[in-house]
This record gives sequence, C-alpha cells and structure tokens, in this order.
Amino acid sequence: MIPVALTRPFARRLLPLVLVAGSLFAIVVPVAHHLDARSRLVLSAREHGQRVARILAEAVRDRPLLWRYDAAKLAGRLQLEGLLGAPLVVRDRDNRAVPLGGPTASPVAWAQVPVVVEGVPVATVWAGAPLTPLWHESLRLFGGCLLLALVLGTSLFLFPVRTVALAEERIAALLAERRVALQDEERRRIARELHDGAGQALTAARLQLLALRKGGLAAEDAARVEHHLDEALEEVRRSTSALLPAPLAALGLLGALRKHVASFSRATGVDISLEAPEQLPELPAPMAAGLYRIVQEALHNTVRHAGAGRASVRVSQLAGSLSLEFDDDGRGFPDQASSQSIRERVAGLGGAVDWPDPGRSHLRVRIPLTGGVA
Repeated sequence: MIPVALTRPFARRLLPLVLVAGSLFAIVVPVAHHLDARSRLVLSAREHGQRVARILAEAVRDRPLLWRYDAAKLAGRLQLEGLLGAPLVVRDRDNRAVPLGGPTASPVAWAQVPVVVEGVPVATVWAGAPLTPLWHESLRLFGGCLLLALVLGTSLFLFPVRTVALAEERIAALLAERRVALQDEERRRIARELHDGAGQALTAARLQLLALRKGGLAAEDAARVEHHLDEALEEVRRSTSALLPAPLAALGLLGALRKHVASFSRATGVDISLEAPEQLPELPAPMAAGLYRIVQEALHNTVRHAGAGRASVRVSQLAGSLSLEFDDDGRGFPDQASSQSIRERVAGLGGAVDWPDPGRSHLRVRIPLTGGVA
C-alpha cells in the first residue's frame, strides 16, 4: 500500500493549537473572574471607608484638636454602626495611626478615603477587604476550568485526528486500488503490443511457413520468414523489458536508461537523445523503477501516438530532488491513458508534474530524494 503521511503531521500541527486554546481557557476565565471580583471588593471597601470618614468628620468638627484621643469612643460608635467588621486603618494629617481596633487580615485589597472638614483634609481612612476567600474561590474556579479544558482539548484533538486518520486510510486504500488498476492497464498495454507486434509478425511467418511447406517459397521467402521471426523476438524482448526492467539491477538507473533509449531508438527509428550527469545518488528501488517506467511511457507515446521523429530525455539533480524532462517534436499526448499513467506514477513517488500544455510532448517531473515512495 502506498504510504500517505497525513495523521502525524496534522496531529503535530493541531496539538500546539489545542494546548494554547486549553491553556487560555483555563487561565483567562479564572483571572478575569478574580480581577472582576477584586474590583468589586475595592468598591465595597471604598463605600465602607466613606461611611467611616463621615463619622470621623463629625468627631473632628466636635473636637478639632482632641478627636484622635477619643479613639475608644470612636471605636464604640463604629462598632454600633457595624463598621469594625473589616480591616480598617485611620491616620491623622501627621500620618499617626488612630487605634480604633478591628480585625486584621492578609492579603487585603485597600481603598483610600480622605476625611475632609471644611475643605481641609484632616485624616485618611484605609478600608480593606480580605482577599483570602477570593483566592480560594479563584483557585477552585481554576481547577474546574482546567479539568474542563482537558476534556474539551482532548475532544478537540482526538476527533479531528481520528477523522484525518480515517481519511488517510481511505486515501491509501484508493491509491492502492488505483495502483492495481494502473498495473492492470500496463499489462493490457503490453498485451496489445504483443498482439499488434509479435502476434502479427508470427502470423505472417506462420503463413509463409505454410506456403513453404507446400513448396511454393523461394530462398528469399525463407529470408522474409526469418525477418518476421526476428521482429517478433525483438517485440517480445521489449515487452518483457517493460514487464521487468532487469537492466536496473545490473546497470542502475542511468545505465538502464541509456540502454533502453539506444535499443528503443534502433527498434523504432526515432532519434532519441539522453542528457544525464555522470552519476546519481543511490536511489531506492521503487523510485528508480518508477522513473524508468515514466521514460518508457513517454517514449511509448512518442512512437504510438505522437508521430515524432526526434525526442530528448534530460535527467538532472537539483537541490533535494531529481528532475526528469522529456520533449519531442510530435503531436503531444492524445492518449489520456498515457498521461494519466505518468501523473499517477509521479504521485506515487511523492513528486510533481509540470505539464504546461498537455497538447505538446513536453513535461517536467520533479521527484524528492527523501520521502515516501510507492
């Protein structure tokens, strides 16, 4: 089966997004709640401080110089008003603390309220709100959001990855089916070549041998029979080479291409040139076979359909890839089976086809030297 690498790359790209989204959800919601609740606590502390400031302003007006020495009396009044239940600090204009009592807590959100009498600030009230309950509430909310983020993040990660995995399996199955279909099509093409080439030559030779059996053939007729048999043998050799590119194992890709181009040119009369470097890096067997088949398919089109008299094959190594260019002076690729076969072979090698005009026999194939190979 042709490997299709979709799931792992998709999972690698999706995982950071899910982690970032889950982290933002687990952090932003508790932080936003904490800041909002803290601002409400400060507002509440400010209202508390304003009530204390009004009482202190009355005491200052009654005893402008001695009010701070009536701390016990002020504390009692504040106690009656229910204003000593939260952290409270009072300082006079000289920044001296006025001992009014009241609970202390840490941490505390403070609100500052000035005590103003007849337009003159005489003291400052610091009213506070304990933050410990808010921190506990925020931590509980963070734990809940973190758990929910884990559940949602896992779902958001697993469902798309599973969907892509199923799609990958389906695509791989379809490619495998298409590969089998391509092999069947290649077998049918070779069968047609054997039927049209070797079959006709053997039929002609058989007819002439029958005539020879009756004594009606001259020596030149025997030579003609021998010629037909040679044609049939050559056609069988070429078809067998198409089925099993044995030269690849013995000569490598460049050697096999040189041999095939030379023999194909002699057999068909088409002037075929091959431009290639002195050597190529060692290629995987499927890649070498695929490139060899692509050249065979292009040359087959040149002879059977394009009606070309000249053709050229250029092999070059680029940065991280192998380039294969083909050109001839024929009518292009009218045979859709040939062009589709080349596209599918290139796709199986993980490459790309640059085919500017399918009506012309000019194409460029680029195959990466690393990656999945059918």
